[in-house]
Amino acid sequence: MRFTLASRRFVTAAAVVGVVLVGCATDNGEAEDPLETPADEVTPPKEKTPPDAGKPPFDPEFEPDDPPNDDPTPPDGDQCIDKDDPGSAENVAKSLPDTDDCDNSYKTVNGVAKGAVDIDFYKLSATDKTGCLLDTDFEAQTAGTELCVFARCKNSTANAVKKCKQGVLQTSDIGMKGCCAAAPGRAVPDWDCSGFTDNDSADFFLRVRQINGDQCLPYQFRYRY
Repeated sequence: MRFTLASRRFVTAAAVVGVVLVGCATDNGEAEDPLETPADEVTPPKEKTPPDAGKPPFDPEFEPDDPPNDDPTPPDGDQCIDKDDPGSAENVAKSLPDTDDCDNSYKTVNGVAKGAVDIDFYKLSATDKTGCLLDTDFEAQTAGTELCVFARCKNSTANAVKKCKQGVLQTSDIGMKGCCAAAPGRAVPDWDCSGFTDNDSADFFLRVRQINGDQCLPYQFRYRY
């Protein structure tokens, strides 16, 4: 086949264009894969949170235990204080100052009833003197308490109380007769000691207890002989 001059030039030009296209493709690099994600957009893997994250650091020092409280105070701070609690029976009764019928003044006694089971006993020695008149009185003054007065003549172990001037006749746990009254009220026994002279000297046992309640109840009573 013969090629004319014009045909040779066309072939040459086409070859040059092909080389140029190949060179441009080589200079621009290979085409990017449209499915490949750029490196700067790749999400890094999540880091695992340590199990102790958010907790305060471990402190090896411990606070010492509180010392034991041998005398705990109630939550409200209230205590039933009775520093001079009388005995709960006649043989351990608290002694009151001796008196006689020439002293006609009232004596006041204060105490605390620590609940329904707390019973307070007092002992009083009274002397009947010549020339003075008996004006005996025992008065319970605090509501919620009961006062009982038991009497026994000094010169005899026999019961001399037959009735009550005021109050209700009762017998104590050891067999003494006496009178009881709820406060406010009076418990006054009527007694007569035997003998050649009209001597009514006697020993009295006074019992105070709380009735119809179970609380810390300060009380008061008074007496004269």
